[in-house]
Amino acid sequence: MLERRPAMILLDVPSTEADGLARLVRAASLIAPVAVLRHEGRDAVAAFTAGAFDVLDRQKPAAELAWRIHADLRRCPPMPVPRASAGGTAGQRLLFDVITRAQTPVCCHHLRLLLGTPGLPMTLRALKARIQRLLPVFADHGLALIVDQQWGLATYRTLRAEAPGAGAP
Repeated sequence: MLERRPAMILLDVPSTEADGLARLVRAASLIAPVAVLRHEGRDAVAAFTAGAFDVLDRQKPAAELAWRIHADLRRCPPMPVPRASAGGTAGQRLLFDVITRAQTPVCCHHLRLLLGTPGLPMTLRALKARIQRLLPVFADHGLALIVDQQWGLATYRTLRAEAPGAGAP
């Protein structure tokens, strides 16, 4: 996903409850705008509330769905080129890109879903270990990783690291 830079992600999740769908939409939205295929009996409001770019009715004819997706792709903003990161696995590069591009703090639950699966998210311990290994990469890019933890929830954001002695007089 990181190397191909999708303009949009299309989620087709028939058996997920509304809360699970909302978590998937939020996690996938960290990479690109998300459109959701709505299955019969599913409410579109949960997907839109979670940040879906569009909700498409799966029961529509294939030609109509294709043209709606084509129209959505025309409205998707171009994705920025990922920051160069020093080696590592694709997961490490994705994690670095997601955290550094985010406009708001990124929740550990969304990162766990993104790097795992809906049925088996990455463990919090594994996520923390990956982030720990990324600390030198953040520093190499002049970024400080800010971790806010409370009640078992961790959020991550970056700040431009200040040079030593570059504070207020």
